Amino acid sequence: MDLKKVIEENLAEIKELRKNLNQNAELAFTEYKTQSIILNFLKDLNMDAQVFAKTGVLSVLNNGDECFAVRADMDALPVNGISHVCGHDYHMSIALGAALVLKKLGCGKCVKFIFQPAEEGVGGALPMIEEGILENPSVKNMLGFHVWPNVKVGTIEVSPGPSMASVDDFHIIFKGKGGHAAMPDLCKNPIYPAIDLIESMNIKSRIENNPLNPHVITFSSIQCGNVPNVISDECRVLGTVRTFDNTLRNKLYEDILRTSSLCAEKFECRAEVEYKFQYPPVISDKSLAENFIKVTKSLLGNENVKPLEKTFAAEDFAFFAEKVPSVHFRLGIADGDNGSYPLHSPNFSASEESLFYGIYVIANYILSIND
Repeated sequence: MDLKKVIEENLAEIKELRKNLNQNAELAFTEYKTQSIILNFLKDLNMDAQVFAKTGVLSVLNNGDECFAVRADMDALPVNGISHVCGHDYHMSIALGAALVLKKLGCGKCVKFIFQPAEEGVGGALPMIEEGILENPSVKNMLGFHVWPNVKVGTIEVSPGPSMASVDDFHIIFKGKGGHAAMPDLCKNPIYPAIDLIESMNIKSRIENNPLNPHVITFSSIQCGNVPNVISDECRVLGTVRTFDNTLRNKLYEDILRTSSLCAEKFECRAEVEYKFQYPPVISDKSLAENFIKVTKSLLGNENVKPLEKTFAAEDFAFFAEKVPSVHFRLGIADGDNGSYPLHSPNFSASEESLFYGIYVIANYILSIND
């Protein structure tokens, strides 16, 4: 049977599925209607399914000691009420479409289909891993993807190495001694170590780190007092750190801890640092990515498989990619007016024709894998 023909014969059903998922968008770890839609679809395919991480779903095509895995995220965002302005309805539909097509083609390979809740901010990948989703059967390699604005339908972007950044957030409280703003000599104003930290880190991060290894430190909020004639006891500084390299990630963490303490001591204040390590960088395995590129170029043509430009946005597929060799690619969704607004925009849209190409690329690659 011809892969392209089977997809085309079932594409109307996949488009209806995507609309149903879109109309039942739900926030992180509340994706119960979404879960039910996925479970019912898998039941119609005679594929068993298990629940993971409360609202997630796992289904395995065929038996085996080892398997290949495909991951799709499930949750929506609090935009336009609650809506799929990050394209996760497309991700789920493509993964389910790939399962349907492989089943109809009689594919004998062992493949796990992982439907992950809570990608947006909370993080559902790690709970699924902790519950053993990569075991029984053991996942040997894994594939993740994301719809991508301003990339033409029928094309993908993929490269070995990092594609999305780590994300860590910090919340620093400088504690001083408040009082009357007309008598600053009787106070220890915590706004000064906060300002000193921002200036010091902006300089340190530029001069102490390899400029060819990019990173971002953003100080996004400084909160200190609310009237002009009072010096506050506390000053809060909030920000985020993004890198593509875990060694640099850890160095910047140490730099922020040490510099916060030094700046506080300089102005006879104290610093309390809450630093949250969240998602690591998304890194595609070199060998797997190169093979994926070769296979997909044979399918779509060299001109339609393009290298990607790294982004400082983050994605918790990174936790899967830390555990098993993985590849993460970007699927083009731009066609006419569709696919021109960024992810998370209230005006986000995508061409439905991208459903065909997502299924085509994923199913073709799975069929190409040597047992």
